[in-house]
Amino acid sequence: MENVENPLGVFMVNRFGDRYLYAVNRSAFNSVGSESLYQSLFGDSLFLEYQLYVVVGTDSGVFPQYLAKKGIPIGTRYLFVELPEVLATITAGGALVGLPEEIVVTTVDRWEEEAAQLQFEEYVLLDAVRLQNSVASSDAYLPDYQVISWDLGLELNKRLHMIQASINCKLFIIRQVQNVADNKIGFAQTLAGAFAGRTAIVLAGGPSLLEALPWVRENRDRVVIIAVSRISKILLAHGIVPHIVATVDPQRISFEVSRELLRFPGGSDGPLLVNSHHASQLLVSQWHGRSVYTSSLFPWKTPLNADTLLYTGPTVGNFALSIAMNLGCSEIILAGIDLCFTPQGQTHAAGSNEDKVGPDLSRVSKRIETYGGWHADTNPGYAEALRALTVQARLAQAHGHKLYNCAKSAAKVPLIDFVAIDDFVVAPAEETPAALINRMVPEPTSQNRLSHYRLVQKELSRARRSFQEILNLSREALQCADGLFGTNGRERDFRHKIRMDKIERRLDQRYAEFTLLVKQFGLKKFLRILKAPTEPADWTDEQIETATRDYYESYIEGTETLIKLMDETLDRVAARIEEDKSHPKFDLVFTQWEKDEQPGRLRILRQKHPEVDAVMSGEERDRARELENAFEMMMTEERTEQVITLEQIHDVRHTRSKAQLLFGRKKLDDLQNMAEGLAKHPDPEKARPYLNFIRGLIAELRENPTEAMDNYQPLLEEGSPLTEDALLQIASLSLNAGDVDNAILALDCLSGISPAYLPPYGDLLKAIGRFEDAFNCYNRYLGMVPDDPSAMMRLAMFCQEAGITDGARELFQRILAKDPQNSAAQRFLDELNLSAPINT
Repeated sequence: MENVENPLGVFMVNRFGDRYLYAVNRSAFNSVGSESLYQSLFGDSLFLEYQLYVVVGTDSGVFPQYLAKKGIPIGTRYLFVELPEVLATITAGGALVGLPEEIVVTTVDRWEEEAAQLQFEEYVLLDAVRLQNSVASSDAYLPDYQVISWDLGLELNKRLHMIQASINCKLFIIRQVQNVADNKIGFAQTLAGAFAGRTAIVLAGGPSLLEALPWVRENRDRVVIIAVSRISKILLAHGIVPHIVATVDPQRISFEVSRELLRFPGGSDGPLLVNSHHASQLLVSQWHGRSVYTSSLFPWKTPLNADTLLYTGPTVGNFALSIAMNLGCSEIILAGIDLCFTPQGQTHAAGSNEDKVGPDLSRVSKRIETYGGWHADTNPGYAEALRALTVQARLAQAHGHKLYNCAKSAAKVPLIDFVAIDDFVVAPAEETPAALINRMVPEPTSQNRLSHYRLVQKELSRARRSFQEILNLSREALQCADGLFGTNGRERDFRHKIRMDKIERRLDQRYAEFTLLVKQFGLKKFLRILKAPTEPADWTDEQIETATRDYYESYIEGTETLIKLMDETLDRVAARIEEDKSHPKFDLVFTQWEKDEQPGRLRILRQKHPEVDAVMSGEERDRARELENAFEMMMTEERTEQVITLEQIHDVRHTRSKAQLLFGRKKLDDLQNMAEGLAKHPDPEKARPYLNFIRGLIAELRENPTEAMDNYQPLLEEGSPLTEDALLQIASLSLNAGDVDNAILALDCLSGISPAYLPPYGDLLKAIGRFEDAFNCYNRYLGMVPDDPSAMMRLAMFCQEAGITDGARELFQRILAKDPQNSAAQRFLDELNLSAPINT
């Protein structure tokens, strides 16, 4: 087979022993080596037990080999999704040889099939699916990594949401139970249909939000203002108190982006908090105003669950729209529900943390049409929310709600019309929204609260007894298994199987409402069972015994976790009961708040009992001051998990690959928008080299090489992150202009960065007649990369042309030793042998 030059080049090996494709990773591993770099980037986060990591890119095969060498954690699997051409090259090059079965490498068109083989849905039940970028996909020297990262992120989010919507995931269940003490009043029992025929405006955090705020302020007494919790900071800055604040997410990050909600006034002057049953307990439990919850109170069947209304995710914006529809509003205006970026990469409204860290200019996405007629970038989360919004719009039409979006820059959605915000005229009603809400949701009394706490205590105790009985039965079944299989010192007796069957029937019949929860919390061990053969005939006695043990151990693990959750929740309810006393046991309630990280409940206690400080001892007052300080720290901490994550996502270094992709497609307008976004970046020093690079690309598309060179020149300074890219552009510009001297200078600099540039440098030197220098380039390269067949062919042909026949013959022979089917090398070698002088 004739050798065809691989466009990705050959494998290179650095001084750390990393074997990589330069086109994929460039010099990423050359400073500290791959192992040190991975440890620095990821630490132990990739080695948690019972996780499914979906990884974009393999780093030329280095990444999966690193994970294999470190050791695979119990129950964990890795699914690498690679570009087809890279996968073909690294497979042929042996880079994936010896990987354990827990590591699978595939392409984006087959990832779902492979994920199913790795028990994807079971890992979703564990809330244990993680999407991770490799170094190559983050750097995206091959711009197609941006494309597959986008496609994979979108499809993964879609699959996760579909599965999570059909079941209660572990985190959601935990939050739901943790919130039962504070989820006292149901939305469906108080506000369903309360605003029939009225107008509502739903405020979310998109870039267009600020355009609507003057109208919102002016019409506050005429429209129901429903705001998502994450914009509380912006609304406070503009002096707007919404009527309803919606919050839905259970993660801690939800508190970090929404904590300013707790700065709104409580009582009749403040907003009503409408929280999902599984919202962050840091918000729900520290909120000092009125609140109602949505959906069911408990994650099992009980008469205390009464809400049957529909609430839609995945985002809090979708949830807020569901609230407006369930209120019965006939006209609903959407403001800040853009679900796409501005042309300059702004993802959220001014004043948000997202705006503070700078634009997201690196996203390569399927663009969406806006009401203004242009197309905009989005992200996987927005795309999924957009899909849900489309469904909500159809549902709204069917139930007589009319939806509008007041921003031309918002994503266009069927059945949602654009109307400018100032074109809405809303007539005043007899009762203001605030007055109606205050009437429908009165302030809870101590009697109301205590009644709720007693009901919750009773239900939690019932559940705990059931979980305890499940635990007892599971332990008994495990002892029966010892007798059935004759292990742990017990005599083998098949009669134990009869008792095990009775236990199973009791679990399935008497405790059916709780066993599903138990299985979800013990799912790690259930995953082991699922690895067993699918056909009964294929089971060995050892596998049957192991599966039986794992089955009941999973019950034990799940029930022990749930019993602990019940006990902790009962303690929390007891503390809430204590809080309602005028002279509570301060040590009990303070300790509970500290354990739950809820120092803000001190403010709630003082609202209930204004004189409570007077009955505290000096030590208790000191402890109260510590709680006050802890609460203020929670409210003002700037380096939150969300900000750190945003800084990584919005890092300007990611703009390089998108700019190159747009340059290759000659998208001048999009590059200009990127330049505008970078020009306003909050860290101009960090953004400057990327701005220069993009301005250089713009100048090239405008056929202004001098301006392009002027922008690339500052990037040649030591320490610039874009020196290599600038040199490549300078070399190309110089060759196109016939400026050989500058092209040679650029390639000389590039060859100092990486030996990968020595062959094209040699080609240029050869073309201008500098044969000796060209020969040295090829020779230097082969000294570093001795097995590159294309470079050997270049040098062999060069030697042949120069009359260095012995050198040419040796090189052709080396090529054929590596690839005996290389017909080109064989043909040239035959020619050399035919032309060789015959000794007589």
